[in-house]
Amino acid sequence: MPSDRELICRDCGASFVFTAGEQEFYASKGLQHDPVRCPACRANRKAMRPEDRELAPSYGTYVSWGGRTPRQLHVATCAKCQQMTEVPFLPRGDRPVFCSACYNSVREEQEAEEEAAAARLAAQISGSGHQSERPEGAGPASALSLRSSRSPPWGAAPPTPPSR
Repeated sequence: MPSDRELICRDCGASFVFTAGEQEFYASKGLQHDPVRCPACRANRKAMRPEDRELAPSYGTYVSWGGRTPRQLHVATCAKCQQMTEVPFLPRGDRPVFCSACYNSVREEQEAEEEAAAARLAAQISGSGHQSERPEGAGPASALSLRSSRSPPWGAAPPTPPSR
């Protein structure tokens, strides 16, 4: 059974007693080192912490900004409209950089091209070069266009919850 020990506080230099009960508590928590501050200095140090420290676990005294650090923005010239824009990455010069408006229009153009290519491929697969022989929404063309939509690849709608 441990006995009471007298220790010196790192902050104020006063001596304090590290009781046998405290030693058992430290051992039960797996703490290997003796306390270096007296109870008063420990309380003062704890009071200087942010108030929400007890509510959420943290790893140090750094501010978390809700779990994300603020992004550093870099200035770049849009490859399409030549306007200055800010982007959250450092442009390397090997790929074009677009402002938000131009990026959205380029993305829409690419999606339209992909849909047209899928329709042409479906027409080639079906063996006929004409879309008019097939009713709209039937056949391989509609199956290929499912890939560009946001629905699951098998074409099924998500299950609906039972009504009460």
